[in-house]
Amino acid sequence: MTTFVTVGTTHFDPLIRAADHMAGQRRLPGPVVFQIGAGRYEPVNGAFFRFKPSIDDELADADLVITHGGATVFALLALRKRFVAVANTSLDGNHQARFLSFLGERSSVIWADDPAMLEQAVTEAINHAPARLEAPSLAPDLLTYMGVCDTRAA
Repeated sequence: MTTFVTVGTTHFDPLIRAADHMAGQRRLPGPVVFQIGAGRYEPVNGAFFRFKPSIDDELADADLVITHGGATVFALLALRKRFVAVANTSLDGNHQARFLSFLGERSSVIWADDPAMLEQAVTEAINHAPARLEAPSLAPDLLTYMGVCDTRAA
């Protein structure tokens, strides 16, 4: 069993710290690999890197992924991976929490809006089947969410 933690291209030190602490306490399937982006905190309980041209191999190899609330969530749903998404609420008007809440209403995505909730979310992810979309198509909902149009009003 392996765990991959990814925060994308920005920074999310609180999530990296929380996952590093859990790895140090052996509360994550190990070994653990961290992608820390532009963050300052460097984990001590696993290998880490900042950026790579692609994280596809890490996603494919991981048994559990801990991620931020970005586009990686779609890749994980498509791969049928066990994962936890944690919203980085310090970015751009809390858009990640809104995005994950929106997805959570239409799928079995396990997410949190606070890294302090990571351990509980990881336990839930490990004990349940990988997340899956329950809606037949998210396209109309995503267009509405992005403000392009309200396809449900017609």
